[in-house]
Formats: sequence, C-alpha cells, structure tokens
Amino acid sequence: MPHDVVRRMGYVLGIFKALQLLYREAAHADSWLKRENRAFGGQTPLQRMVAGDVTDLAAVHAYLDSYRGAWS
Repeated sequence: MPHDVVRRMGYVLGIFKALQLLYREAAHADSWLKRENRAFGGQTPLQRMVAGDVTDLAAVHAYLDSYRGAWS
C-alpha cells in the first residue's frame, strides 16, 4: 500500500478513536462532524476532511487530539 494511503488511514482511524473518546453517543460524534466550526474557517470538520489533501485530515486529527489530550 502506498505510504500516502497508510498515512490517510491512520488519520481517519485517529479521528474515529478521538470521537469515540469524546462522545459517548455515536449520534453526537456524527453531528460534530457536520456542524460548522470556526477552527476550520466555518467549514464542517467533514468538509475539511474530504478537501483532498492529507494536511486537511491532519488538521482535524490535531484539533480533536488537543481536546482529548487531557484524558489520554
């Protein structure tokens, strides 16, 4: 598998894990992904994630990690 694909998969799995830790209910995690967020220039986290560049996935991953860091 190309390194880029592995890297993207790692970010997606990390985002999934962080959402599971931050939100007990899947519906809350799903709604977070679809709400506009100032940290992403008014885009939803999902819009940012699918923008096409691996750095977009990294940005969402880092944002979530900054919140869950206290509980890691």
